[in-house]
Amino acid sequence: MATKNSWAARITDMSDLIEEALEAHRGRPEPWEAKLRRVYRTARRRIALVVACGVAVYLLAFQTPLPWVIAAPLRVAEPPRSADAIVVFAGGVGESGQAGGGYQERVKHAVDLYRAGFAPRMIFESGYVFAFREAEIMRDLAVSLGVPPSAILLETHGTNTYDDVIRVRDLLREHQWPRILLVSSPYHMRRALLVWHKQAPDVVVVPTPAIDSQFYQHERGASLEQVRAILQEYLAIGAYWRRGWL
Repeated sequence: MATKNSWAARITDMSDLIEEALEAHRGRPEPWEAKLRRVYRTARRRIALVVACGVAVYLLAFQTPLPWVIAAPLRVAEPPRSADAIVVFAGGVGESGQAGGGYQERVKHAVDLYRAGFAPRMIFESGYVFAFREAEIMRDLAVSLGVPPSAILLETHGTNTYDDVIRVRDLLREHQWPRILLVSSPYHMRRALLVWHKQAPDVVVVPTPAIDSQFYQHERGASLEQVRAILQEYLAIGAYWRRGWL
């Protein structure tokens, strides 16, 4: 009798009762109200996580310098030096997504290089057409800024950076001009140089991007268009690498 009333026996009996209660509970189907509350709580946690991640991405992309840190490797520039020609790659719709966006900045920079005596001629490359051929519009702007028409050559068939390089390369080889100053937008320069080095290793290319780029002006964060343009450059580099263009 004493053994049955001992603490050990009582604890054993209580454990058995708890186990039986748990087994009985596990055997009953979960009430639909409890199931609905559980699903709601899970969905709410997931939505909160998605919203938090979205807010974090927004703040990093548009309110911090992170996009420009990521973009920094794309930007390449060297001091200008004597060359045979100044090659200007037009923008087409380019990073701005608008026809002719930025070509004025590139032409102005190329004219400044020409006036400084770094090269005796300019080559405008663009196969893009919006109302008129972009290359012809660039030539007319350069002429209006004082460059003689005889110092300007046009190449009007390029459809992308790879095509631009191939066509200008053939023109340079035809005239035996082995050194150029390359003018393009600041963050396009890395891709352009990689293509030049792969497709025309005999040409010395000095990267001289436009100094003042209105599209890339910023204080800290970036705009949606700027983030998209930076991302597009990295995607384009990957696509060019897969095709063996760089």
